[in-house]
Amino acid sequence: MQTIKLMSVMMESRAQDGSDDFGNFLQGDGTSFGGKAPNGLANTIDNGTVAATYGGLTRATYSGLNAYETAATNGAISLLQLRTTWNNISDGGVIPDFILGDYTTWAYIEQLQTPFQRNNMDFNAGERQVSQVSGYSALRWEGMIISRDKKVTAGNLYMMNLKFLEWYGLKWWKGEKVSGKAKDIEGNVYAEKLYAPAVFTWTGMVEAYNQGTINGFMIIGGNMICTAPFRQGLITGIGAAA
Repeated sequence: MQTIKLMSVMMESRAQDGSDDFGNFLQGDGTSFGGKAPNGLANTIDNGTVAATYGGLTRATYSGLNAYETAATNGAISLLQLRTTWNNISDGGVIPDFILGDYTTWAYIEQLQTPFQRNNMDFNAGERQVSQVSGYSALRWEGMIISRDKKVTAGNLYMMNLKFLEWYGLKWWKGEKVSGKAKDIEGNVYAEKLYAPAVFTWTGMVEAYNQGTINGFMIIGGNMICTAPFRQGLITGIGAAA
């Protein structure tokens, strides 16, 4: 009469919980769990507002550790501010290649670009039906994909050069990599490859010493490292479109 394997589904659920926590880590400032959490965008793409040091060095002393950070003019995002941010983190062929914001900020940028409206006329059994299609399924600016993620702090827009920003994973010496994908749990984004990175290591079942029990652990190891923070940009406080 078994319909699901309870233990397997519980582990899948734990893996998805871990993936969700990992998403929070990547938007955080690295101070969670007594500083054991990995670096996030908050303290990596920063000019000293959140973290005075980066990599053990003082941002006030080493200006190259400061990202370009600016507040939205009167709380509104504009194409001019996008270009200004691009100008400040670019030099010759060294240019940003990815933009990331929250869903609402994405919508504000959509307002800056006039959507193309398409009218479809369908003739069926002598009747004419007209449907209208407008809006964007994807946004680009200066050749860069503008992506959206619900983990991003509301009102923040990152303009990044991914050549200098990387996650360096550290696999547990004994065990196997697992992801947040689930066979029996539906409706979560962790079934998609983009949201299911193999950052977890499953230790397998470990026999306890001097006890009649076994334990298993899911371990995250690694850190997000930026080798050129001054090539990253951040616009904060976005609450409208200019």
